Amino acid sequence: MSHFDKKTSHALRLVAVAATLGLAGLTVHAEEESSLKGWSVYLGGAYIHVNVAPNHFTTSTPTPVDEAQAAHGTTAGLAVDDKATVGFGVAYRFNPKWSAELALGIPPEHSVTGTDAIQSFGQVALVKQAPPTAFLNYHFDEVLPGFSPFVGLGINYTKFIRTRSTQAGDAASGGPTKIKLSPSWGLAGHVGGTYQIDDHWSVVGTVAYVDVRSTVTNTTETNTGDGPVTVIRQDKLNFRPLTYTLSVGYAF
Repeated sequence: MSHFDKKTSHALRLVAVAATLGLAGLTVHAEEESSLKGWSVYLGGAYIHVNVAPNHFTTSTPTPVDEAQAAHGTTAGLAVDDKATVGFGVAYRFNPKWSAELALGIPPEHSVTGTDAIQSFGQVALVKQAPPTAFLNYHFDEVLPGFSPFVGLGINYTKFIRTRSTQAGDAASGGPTKIKLSPSWGLAGHVGGTYQIDDHWSVVGTVAYVDVRSTVTNTTETNTGDGPVTVIRQDKLNFRPLTYTLSVGYAF
């Protein structure tokens, strides 16, 4: 074999090795890409911290109690207690950077307490709500081995599926009371992080803020001394909830 043939053979071997390494690199990259695409589900815990803005009831049919409160410059308002529940959801990863998510959960039932003029009555109502939320998420590159943060924006629909006045609530209102809360549409945003255990399993934590506003209408059957009277009171509530979640995810 000539000196030229030896050089040519050596060069061809180098090209073959480089091509093999390049294909191996592409295969690994493709596997990494494919592991960050497709459907996933998650299940975990959620803690809802409710920070209701200052509020007060108004009525067009005031009772002597309402008139006395107004005369003394006091009003009746509401506060909503925090609640823990089970959160779950489904997500679809379009590519390593973008995903869509539907966040769900077991509807929690919140205790509602009176404020200001009816603070002494304690728990005046119970309210159960279902707040499905859809997010579009952007995922950042890994900042630590296996851990990558993400942010998301979306829209929330909150429906109040069961409401009832307690005995204390009936006493505060002056008689048997029915409660109705209007549903809410609002913007939602969250930040979070994913720790990828392997191609299938992960741990995900998030903090979310949702704009939830509702008009509560209390209809009370009472007696003012001149016979039965129906009193309708309304209050506009801005719930301002913060939700903290920690979940285990599985990607298919």
